[in-house]
Amino acid sequence: MAKRYDDLERKVGIAEYASPHDGFAAVVKARYSDFIVHEVDLNGNIARLDKLETSAPAEAVSTPMQVETKEESNAGDANENSRKRKLSESAADGDKKESDDNAADKTEVVVDWDSFTESLCKLVGDDTGKEVIAFLQKDEPAEQFYTLPQISDKQVRRSIHQLIKSAEFNSVVRADNHDGRLRVWHKAFFDKMPRDTFVSGSNNPAKRSNKQNKQKKSEWPRDRPNFLQFVLYKENIDTSTAAKDVTRFARVNPKRGISYAGMKDKRGVTTQFCSAFRVEKEQLLAINKRDGVGGGNSSTKGSCIIRVGNLTYSNDEVKLGALAGNRFDIVLRNINTGDDDNHETIRRKLEVAGEGFKQSGFINYFGMQRFGKSVDTHEVGLQILKGDFEGAVDIIMREKADGDGPRVLEARQTWAKRFDGVNVKEDEAKASEVEAKCARQVEKMCSRFMMCERSIVSSLSRKPRDYKRAFTSISKNMRSMFLHAYQSFLWNKVASFRIKTGGSTEVREGDLVLLEDKSSGETGGRTSGLKGKCVKVVDELDINEGKFTIEDVVLPLVGSRVDYPTGSSGDFLVELMEEDGISKDAFSRIGDKEISLCGDYRKLMCKPSDVTFVVKEYNDPLQPLINTDLMDLSSTSTEKEEAKKDENVLFGMVIGFTLPPSAYATIALRELTKRPTSSDYQTKLELSGKCNAT
Repeated sequence: MAKRYDDLERKVGIAEYASPHDGFAAVVKARYSDFIVHEVDLNGNIARLDKLETSAPAEAVSTPMQVETKEESNAGDANENSRKRKLSESAADGDKKESDDNAADKTEVVVDWDSFTESLCKLVGDDTGKEVIAFLQKDEPAEQFYTLPQISDKQVRRSIHQLIKSAEFNSVVRADNHDGRLRVWHKAFFDKMPRDTFVSGSNNPAKRSNKQNKQKKSEWPRDRPNFLQFVLYKENIDTSTAAKDVTRFARVNPKRGISYAGMKDKRGVTTQFCSAFRVEKEQLLAINKRDGVGGGNSSTKGSCIIRVGNLTYSNDEVKLGALAGNRFDIVLRNINTGDDDNHETIRRKLEVAGEGFKQSGFINYFGMQRFGKSVDTHEVGLQILKGDFEGAVDIIMREKADGDGPRVLEARQTWAKRFDGVNVKEDEAKASEVEAKCARQVEKMCSRFMMCERSIVSSLSRKPRDYKRAFTSISKNMRSMFLHAYQSFLWNKVASFRIKTGGSTEVREGDLVLLEDKSSGETGGRTSGLKGKCVKVVDELDINEGKFTIEDVVLPLVGSRVDYPTGSSGDFLVELMEEDGISKDAFSRIGDKEISLCGDYRKLMCKPSDVTFVVKEYNDPLQPLINTDLMDLSSTSTEKEEAKKDENVLFGMVIGFTLPPSAYATIALRELTKRPTSSDYQTKLELSGKCNAT
């Protein structure tokens, strides 16, 4: 079974290994919490959720964003003084405390609670009325609002609104409508009220004039930095979606949103640095009050969990690319090193593999995800470089080997047959007519996930047979992806040739080495491409003096402005392009004005730092074998009783390592296990019993 997936990897140049140790079969990402990622910033700090708060400490509560009136300011000062006294005085000082509180109350608006109770009970009944008053009189209620029973009488509802809006009571209560029912809000949570649900009236903030709002709105405190930096912890959700959720739930300005240094995958438990522009700590900490059971020890699938922590104000925004790498801690389950291996032999083989990986590192291949689910994105890129836009469109639209759903399959087959019975070369008008008609039909059949296909057929329905126009209707990022995939394909092929002919430990004459890399500036924004990079070709003198190591060797991502290795590696690269019908010049004259391919350099070898590994024995196939940050905070342990030898003992490994931003963890695991990286291959492996080791 593994050979089939090995062949797929070889198709895109992934063919060699760096170390000689024996591999083993193992299940990866059986549980999303088996794949833990902690981001590392440019200063070497690791993003960890060390503390979980639901509200900011009292001394850290920031100045309100609204300018207060003089009366409100005095009342606020009195409340603050009263609160501080409450925290400092003991129960033995009860009489004095009551006196102080009463003194503070003299500066506040006096509410006639008896009158309020009497009026409200007449409208909603004694029981409900008294419950509402008791709720409003609490200092720290558990709920933000009290939802009244359904009231069908329109006049009664109007009377309740008028009572709440009255000047006598509007300082302690507000209300809004939600799902046809009236919600009575406690004064402690006025700032949490949705603006679009306030009841109408002169005291309704949603009805204030723009002039009043401008007068109320204050500048951000001058002595406070603009950015709130924090650690974002997430389970089973990708970074983009998590950032949108935080923006919405914490009421962050959607125009600014949440800034982050790098994207993290959905299937895993990841922690990363983020920042938000001019946001109060309390806004973000509301995220931690949301329901959800997480921590990585709940189930194989689990729900999406988002938590924030380590909040601090800073003058610096977290910028995309401003990271030194990622720390991975990965669980490998149900390891099989060989059918006849005993426990001692299994442990020895795993330790040898771990040490081999630690010492040798891995070939820095571009992973399979670079080439798409159907492993054909590089083929599209090649057609663009050849100027064959019709060929590129055909590859995108053709039937896929990985198996589409019935409707998508029908759409692709319909497109493939659009010219049946038409002589395209002799009857261009007829060909255009049938293609436009077919494009309109296929567009209706495409799923919402087929973004490239939908763009293509939409363009061709208006301008049939104009394939260049159709291809350029695809988003710029997607078009670039196809070209970058072909660059990656060439890089992988040359890397395998270089390792096969020159080994993975020694520098040889003709290699390219990186002398300088200033692609990450002082502000943290990492640049892609050639900016700040300087290379040279290794000569005989460099070899004799031992100036460079294999870790200095780079290979070019082919482009219009890169240097190339000399000798056999450089010759092999030229041969590859000639076989594909292109030359280096093709990268200088792409038929797409929005995209340029200047090229880049990528290190041949990647040696992970801080490599650790532990061999585990266990009985339960789904037993947690590693702690997440949330598990640590809740003092939840993965440790169970020692694996029972008389039962079926399973072997696992927990391996940790740190990689630079451009390296693939899946390729690192390929080196360790000597097994394919395909997710399809992984789905064929079992969590218990015999894990296919062939």
